[in-house]
Amino acid sequence: MQKIKHLWTTYKWIRRCSYLVAVLLVLFLMRNKILVGIGDWLDAGEAPQYTEACFILGGNSYERGLQGVEMYKLFPQQRFVATGGNYPLQIQALDTMMTEAQLTRHIMCRKGVPSEQIDMLQTAHSTMDESEEILAYCKTNGIKNITVVSSSLHLKRVSWVFNDKFEEAGITVHYTGANAIEYDYTNWWKNEEGLIMVNNELVKLLYYAIKY
Repeated sequence: MQKIKHLWTTYKWIRRCSYLVAVLLVLFLMRNKILVGIGDWLDAGEAPQYTEACFILGGNSYERGLQGVEMYKLFPQQRFVATGGNYPLQIQALDTMMTEAQLTRHIMCRKGVPSEQIDMLQTAHSTMDESEEILAYCKTNGIKNITVVSSSLHLKRVSWVFNDKFEEAGITVHYTGANAIEYDYTNWWKNEEGLIMVNNELVKLLYYAIKY
């Protein structure tokens, strides 16, 4: 015992290694709670509600479009605006070119949303671009209360991008998440797409924090 006490008090590296092992052990034992917490933090959505306009962001037209369909089922009079000017490369395998906004509108119409209730904005190529495009649309049309739909784990960054500028313009923004088909915030690390999504979002949050 005396020898152990002597080693502990004499050699700093032994103490440091012990502290490190203890921290790693705690992190390992709490890994599920930590990973769920990360997903829950990224998922900054709220319950759907009726607003003057519901904007469905580009990026994952299928899942986000399906969330738009669910919004329509809840609020049949809801007006929608699909955004996104990028052309997904995979769609070219069908010998056609459609923007993200067009793809979102297509899936929503196919699932029963009247085409006349869906406008499109097709010049944006990033979340920041979409925020500017949507802000200009709201100002032009006198809209003061909107919903923004995006992937659930995308909403923290979306809210960072949208909140200040829309608050300055007197526009209230509500965020509704579109859940991924194969994962959600409680199990994202068990799915390859979920791992990619969270990794991308954390990197982009850092990038946006530095750039903007």
